Amino acid sequence: MDSRFAQLFAIAALGVSLLNAVTAISQTPLLNMSHPAWSELNPVTRLTAETFGQPPATDRPWVRVNTPDNLTSEELKAEITEMKKSGIGGLEIGQGMFPKTPQLIAILQAANDAGLKVSLSHGSTVSPAGYSFNEDNVRKTLLFTASKVSGGATVDITLSAPLPPLNTGFGGGPRATAPQAPRRSTLIAVLAYRCAESACNPSGPITLDAASVVDLTSTLTAIDKSGVAGGPTTGHLKWEAPAAGEWQIIALWSQGVFAQPDLFSKQGTSELIRGMEADWTPEVKTLLKQNGGDIFYDSHSSDRGSPTELWTNNMEAEFKARRGYSLIHSTPALFEKNFAFSDGGAPRVRNDLNAVRGELWIENHIKPMEAWAHTFNYRIRLQPYGEPATTTPDEIEAASVLDRPETESLFFGDEVDSYLPIASANHVTGNTWFSIECCAALGKAYAQTFQDAVIRMHRSYAGGVTRLIYHVYPYRDAADAKWPGYHSFGPAGFANAWGPRNPNWIDARTYNDYLARTQQVLTQGEARVDVAVYMQSYLYPAPMFVKGGFHIWSDTKLQEAGYTRDYLDPTLLAMTEPTMVAGQVVLGRPTYKAFIIDSEQQPANDPIKTSMPLDAARKILALAKAGLPIIIVGTAPNQTPGRTSANDDALQALMGNLMQIKNVHHVSHEADVPALLLSLGIHPAMESVSSSPVLSVHRRDASRPIDYYFFYNEGMVTPPNEPANIFEPAEGKIFDREVHLQGEGKPYRMDAWTGKITPIENFVTTRDGVTFHLNIAPDDAAIVAISPVKLGITSANPKGGKAASLPAPINLTHSKWHLSVEDWQPANEYATTGVKATETRKETAQLDIDELKTWPQIPQLKDVSGIGTYTAGVSLLSSWKIGTGARLDLGEVFDSFTLSINGNDVPVNQISASAEVGPFLRAGANTLVVRVATTLNNRLSSLDPAVAKRSLIQNYGLIGPVMLTPHN
Repeated sequence: MDSRFAQLFAIAALGVSLLNAVTAISQTPLLNMSHPAWSELNPVTRLTAETFGQPPATDRPWVRVNTPDNLTSEELKAEITEMKKSGIGGLEIGQGMFPKTPQLIAILQAANDAGLKVSLSHGSTVSPAGYSFNEDNVRKTLLFTASKVSGGATVDITLSAPLPPLNTGFGGGPRATAPQAPRRSTLIAVLAYRCAESACNPSGPITLDAASVVDLTSTLTAIDKSGVAGGPTTGHLKWEAPAAGEWQIIALWSQGVFAQPDLFSKQGTSELIRGMEADWTPEVKTLLKQNGGDIFYDSHSSDRGSPTELWTNNMEAEFKARRGYSLIHSTPALFEKNFAFSDGGAPRVRNDLNAVRGELWIENHIKPMEAWAHTFNYRIRLQPYGEPATTTPDEIEAASVLDRPETESLFFGDEVDSYLPIASANHVTGNTWFSIECCAALGKAYAQTFQDAVIRMHRSYAGGVTRLIYHVYPYRDAADAKWPGYHSFGPAGFANAWGPRNPNWIDARTYNDYLARTQQVLTQGEARVDVAVYMQSYLYPAPMFVKGGFHIWSDTKLQEAGYTRDYLDPTLLAMTEPTMVAGQVVLGRPTYKAFIIDSEQQPANDPIKTSMPLDAARKILALAKAGLPIIIVGTAPNQTPGRTSANDDALQALMGNLMQIKNVHHVSHEADVPALLLSLGIHPAMESVSSSPVLSVHRRDASRPIDYYFFYNEGMVTPPNEPANIFEPAEGKIFDREVHLQGEGKPYRMDAWTGKITPIENFVTTRDGVTFHLNIAPDDAAIVAISPVKLGITSANPKGGKAASLPAPINLTHSKWHLSVEDWQPANEYATTGVKATETRKETAQLDIDELKTWPQIPQLKDVSGIGTYTAGVSLLSSWKIGTGARLDLGEVFDSFTLSINGNDVPVNQISASAEVGPFLRAGANTLVVRVATTLNNRLSSLDPAVAKRSLIQNYGLIGPVMLTPHN
C-alpha cells in the first residue's frame, strides 16, 4: 500500500500520559478461575438460618430506574426509601435522562444511607460530552461503494463516500427516519475483483474470485488529508481492467457508526475514561467509592453490549498480526448480502473477524475498563450479546472475563437454553454474578404480574441466572405524563412500570424476599453440572424473533432425563483440566462427567458446527487420553473455522486419533445421548424414574459440605406467545414422584416463601445420595439441601396425635364470601399531567357474593383495578384436634395475595397458592381472609385508548377452586 495511506492505520495520539495509564491498567492480572477476588467483587452471603430467613441486600433484586428530565432530589430520596422498604438491593440509573450532578449526589447519598448499590448507565458512561461522529477514535464501521467495469474497459471516476445507512428500529427492524446527514468518512482502500461468473450478477450476492484482487489504492489521485489520521476522504480513480471477464470495483470507507469512543482500541477507552473522570465531581467520586456499585452496558450494539461494527483505526495491522493475512484484501466477505468468494472462504473470513473483534474488545476495552472501575470500588456489568440477527464476539469468551455478566428475558424469549452459555462461563471461572434484565413483555405494560415475574425468574434460575434486575421502575412523574405517572415506554409499552403506583406492589416485600432467598442459595459454593457440550458461536439468535423458539441443543430428551449441561467454547475448554473424583474422571471446577461434540447444534453456521480450532481438538484428545468420556453427535469436526484451510487435514487426523480411544463414543443424533450416558454408568445428579419436565441447578459448598438443589417444574419449553407472553396462570402438570439426588447426608426442604428450613422426614439413603418424594406445582420451584451434619435450622412442624376423625375436604368456592374492594382511579382528570397526575383516588365497594368469580364477571367490578379482601367462615367439627393437618389450596388467584386464618398471618406459596393451615385452625367457627392485589390494566383499559386497543382484560381476584383438605 502507498505510504500516503500507511498513516491511515496508525493509532491517533491522545496524550501520552493518558495512553500510558490505560496501557498500564490493561496489564492488571485478569480475574479468572484461579483468581481469589471473585468473592471480593461479588460478595456471597454465607447461608445460615438467619440469612435465609432475612436475606441481606447482597442477595436482593435490583431495579432499573427509568428517569425523565427535571428530577428532584427530594423525590429521588423518597423513592430510594421505598425501594429499601420493598426489599430492593440496588438501582440502575441512566435510562431515559441521566441525572444531573446534584441529583446524582442525592441518589448516591440516599443509597449509601440505605445500603443500596447504585449502577450507572448512559450519560458520561457512554461518551464524553459533545462527542461526535467525526472524532478520530469514534466507533467506526466499514461501508463500501461499488461499480462494474467490463474487461478491457477503463474506469474513470471520482470516489465519494456513501451516506450513513438508515437507523434500524428495535431488534433490527425498520424505522422510518429521514436520510442521515453526511459524516466524516475515510477512504481505506480501493480494490478490484474479477467476477467468478460470466457477468457480475446484480440480482443477488456477487461471487468474486478472491485470488484476482488488485489493490488500486496507490493509483488514486486528487486525494485530500481530511480523514482519520490524515487519510483521504475522496480520490480519483482511472484504471483499465484486464481483458478477461467483468470486474467489480469496491471502494472501502470507514465511517462513524455511534457517537461514542471506540471499543476496540486503548485510545477509545482512554477517551471514555477521561470523559467520566471529567464529568464526576470529587464529591461524586467519593460517594461512588463508598457505594461499590457498577457501570452497566446494555445489549444493543449502540449501548455497547456487544460491538457489531467492522472497523477500528488499527484493524488491518491487528488482524494481520493475529490471523496472518490481510483483512482489507478480504473485506468483500464481510458484506454477506452483497458478495461471496468462489472458493467458499467468505464465511471463514467472517469467523476470523469475529474472533479478532472479540480479542480486541476484551484486551483494549473490557479489561482496562474493569481495572479502572475497580479503582472507584465499582464493577462493569455488561450484556455480552448484540443484536438478534447479527454476528458478534463470542459471548462465552466475553462473559468469562466480565465482573458481572448479564442476560435478558425479552430477547431470549424466556428460553432456558439461551441462558446457559453465559452461565457456563461463570461455572468454569467461579464467578457467582449472572444477572438478568427481567421481565419485559411486548405491549404488556401495567399488565405484568408478580406471579409472571416469579415464573420468568424460575426459568432464568434454571438457566444459571443468580440475580434479578427489574425492567423497569419508573421515576414518579414527568411534565407530559398522565396517571399513574411517568413511564418512557408508555401505558401500553413493552416494559412494565414496577413500583408503588401499582396495587400489587403492596406485596413487593414478600416476592422480593422469596427471590432474595433463592438467589442466596444459587450463589453458594460452586456449580456442579453433569455434562459439557463444545460450542463456538458468533451468532446468538434471539428466540423472541424465531417462530417456534430457538434452542442451541434442540432435542429435549437430555433435560427430560435429568441431565444438566454447560456450553464450553475454546476459551473455557482451555481453562479446564481433568481430575479424579470418587474413582471417576471429571472435568473442571463443575466436575463434568462427559464431554460432547454436537454437529446438530444450532445455529448451524457462524461458524459451522463441524469446525473446530486445532488447539481445541488437541485439548479434547488429551482429555480422552486421560479417561474422560467423549461423545460425538453426528459428524465429527472436519475443518478449522478460519480462512486458512491448511489446518483442515491436521484436524481430521486428530479426530481420527480421537475416535480410536475406547472411551470415545459416537451417536447419530442428540436424542441418542441420554441412553448412551446411562449405558456408560453416567447418571444425572437429579434423577427421576421416568422422563420429567423438572429442570435442576446443583451447587456444592465443599467447605461445609452441603449440596444445594434448585428445581423448576417447567410448564412449557418454548412459550408460544413470546415476546408478548404473560406467565399467569401457570402452565403444566404437577410433578409428584420420587427423585434421587447425589450428595451425602440427609435432605432438607428450604422454603423460600417462608424462610424456613425443615428436614424431609421420609427418605432412603443410597450409595451416592438420597431418594425421597418430591411434589412441585406447575411452573413452581423447590429448593432442597443435602447435608451430612444436622442443619438444625428450623425443626419440622410438631406432630400432633392422630385425629379421631377427619372431615371430608371442604369446597369453599361456592360458599358465601364478603368482598371489600379498594378501587384505584386517577384523583384528577385522566388528561392531567405532571405531579398531580400521580395522585390516586381509592374508593371502597362492599359486596356479598355467593360464589367466587373473576372481577370482570361482577358488574360492579368490570373496570376495577385495586385491592380486594375476601372473607369467609369455615366451621369445623367439635372433634377437631389441635395438631390435625390441613392443606388449603386457593386455586387460581390473580395477582398477589395474602392469607390469614383467625387473625393469624399464614405464609403461602404465591405460585401453587397452597399452604399448610392445620396449626391455625380450631374446632367450631374459623375466619378465612384472602387479600388480593391486582395490576392497573383493567382500569387503564377504560381510560387510555392505547391500552384499550390491546383488548386485554385480566381476570382478577380469588377465582379458585378453594379447597380445605384435612389430613393426619
